Amino acid sequence: MVAIIAGLAIDSGAFSAEAGPVSAAPASLTAVTPTPTPTPSATISMPAAPEAAEPIVRSAVVASDGTPAGPVTGGTVVTVTGTDLEDVTSASFGDNPATVVAATSDTVTLETPAATDLSTGAVTVNLFADSGAPVQVVGGAAGTGSADGTSSAAATAALTQAIEATSTAAVTAEAAPAATPAPAALTFTYVPDPAITAQIDYALAHWNNYNSAVYGAIAGNDCVNFTSQSLLARGWTMDAEWSFSAGQYSAAWASSTAFAAYLSAHPERATALSDDQRDQVKVGDVVQFDWDDSGDRDHTGIVTRVERTATGVEIYYAGHTANTDYRSVDASLAAGGGSVSYWSIV
Repeated sequence: MVAIIAGLAIDSGAFSAEAGPVSAAPASLTAVTPTPTPTPSATISMPAAPEAAEPIVRSAVVASDGTPAGPVTGGTVVTVTGTDLEDVTSASFGDNPATVVAATSDTVTLETPAATDLSTGAVTVNLFADSGAPVQVVGGAAGTGSADGTSSAAATAALTQAIEATSTAAVTAEAAPAATPAPAALTFTYVPDPAITAQIDYALAHWNNYNSAVYGAIAGNDCVNFTSQSLLARGWTMDAEWSFSAGQYSAAWASSTAFAAYLSAHPERATALSDDQRDQVKVGDVVQFDWDDSGDRDHTGIVTRVERTATGVEIYYAGHTANTDYRSVDASLAAGGGSVSYWSIV
């Protein structure tokens, strides 16, 4: 007998009697429908709403001549550029506050203060926002931010990234963190003021070598004549009250008391300072002594050095009559008595 099972032909004679009967094949098979594989999804995390833009400086301090420098007497107009700078409200050069002339979104214009003690050299420049926070300096156009000059906060764009789906997990794409620029510092270099340099150079050249061929000399009372000469070297011009011509001196040119009255009447040229304000005295200013405290002025000189020590401010001056180049104000007071006052030359 030949049985047909599941499409196979089997000869029953090939099996022994112990094999037993052969079971028939099942009548039918149940088909199983496979479950569809779900399409993987992708999740995109969008950036948070931009925060208020912070001011950033991206350039050096630059004066009109293209350099980051100016005279120790201050008054140099400089600019810095960057982004979102309209909130800058104050600035400092070293320890001295500067004047903010104007602040726009991309430029701050400043007027430098006088250097401390009219000292030359570089100082750190800081800008401050209206919140009082210092303005970040990244330096140069290559700093953080977009290529068109917008701020890093304002330039934050919606995330756009191609995502390749996988069958195993959802993918979350996030922006790579921006590189943090190295801190930078703004500096400004104070250089000698040419007017003060000319004045002090003249004083030191002629404190003991009178320029009498040009200005003559007043025997026993040449101190104001000498001081006036130094101010002329500084760049002052003569006027009807303060003048010298053909051997003739005006009262303000030659008399300490008349010179004090002249300066008092011309605040555009000088500001009075008491001895209690000697911390404001600078090289090139005028010192006057009243030996008998009578209210008039008895001696005049040119400040040639200012030193700050642990015990206070020491001032030195050059002068005629008692010829000197660096005589201590305090030493003169100790020797002659009386009082001292100063004129801060504008």
